This record gives sequence, structure tokens and C-alpha cells, in this order.
Amino acid sequence: MEHHETNVSTLKTATQEKIWIPRSDENPRWPESDQSPPQIRSQSTRRRLTLKKSDRLLKRFEFRRVVKEGNRLVGPFICIDFFKGRGKPRLGISVSTRYGSSPERNRFKRLVREAFRLVRSEIPWGSEINVLPRKLAKEASLRDIQRDFTSLIPRKP
Repeated sequence: MEHHETNVSTLKTATQEKIWIPRSDENPRWPESDQSPPQIRSQSTRRRLTLKKSDRLLKRFEFRRVVKEGNRLVGPFICIDFFKGRGKPRLGISVSTRYGSSPERNRFKRLVREAFRLVRSEIPWGSEINVLPRKLAKEASLRDIQRDFTSLIPRKP
């Protein structure tokens, strides 16, 4: 018994390789590339969504000073170490690997940064804040974190 494909050539002819049939929905003036051209964004339309360096606690000694000399304020979702320094309000976030996986830690940090941006005008001048998560923070929404911020941090005089 012979196989029916034994005499079929595996080599393509030159004409078979260059055949191209346009689809009915295809624009003939499109470039042959599958990728669309890069979009150019103007700098004026982009908002700055990150905190400036001057708005953050950056050095280890700054975090340690806030923990050692400041007051700890505890809410249902976050713990805040609050220190009255000088200058504009600054934020630090401490989330250990014990809290959870990196997506969980990053989600918590995003929520805290956004809550800080929203309540920054209510925070007294010169405040240095270090935020730590509590176990319930994994299920917390932005509104929950923001509510903790506003209830725990002393108001402007």
C-alpha cells in the first residue's frame, strides 16, 4: 500500500510565495507592517501622577526619625507614624513582603499615594508620615484608605 503523498514536492515555487490577495476590508495604501505607527503625545496633555522627591521620605534616617520620635496612629486599614517636622507634608510607605505578593504590595502603595494626594491640603504643614498596612488593607478601597487618613491625621490648626 502506497501513501498518496509520496510523490508530492515539498518545495514551493517562486510564484506561490509571492501571491497576495487583498481582503475586502483592507486599505491598499496601508503600510505592509503589522504594527501601527507610534502615537505622538504632547507633553501638555500628560499629567504628573507621581509624587515629587520633595514630597517623599527617601532616606533611612528619615523613616527611623518618624518611627522613633513620632506618634503611632492606628486605624482599621493602616497604621500611621506621624512626626511634626518642618516643610511641606511628606509621605513614606513601608510594606514588607510579609504583607503579601508584589502585586498586593504595589496596590496598597498606589492606594496610599492617591489617598495622600487627595487629603494633602488637610494635612498640617511640616508633617512627616510613614504608612504601614494592616491585614484588612488587602480588601480596602481607596475610599477606606482615604477615610483612615482623614480620621487619623491631626487637622491643620
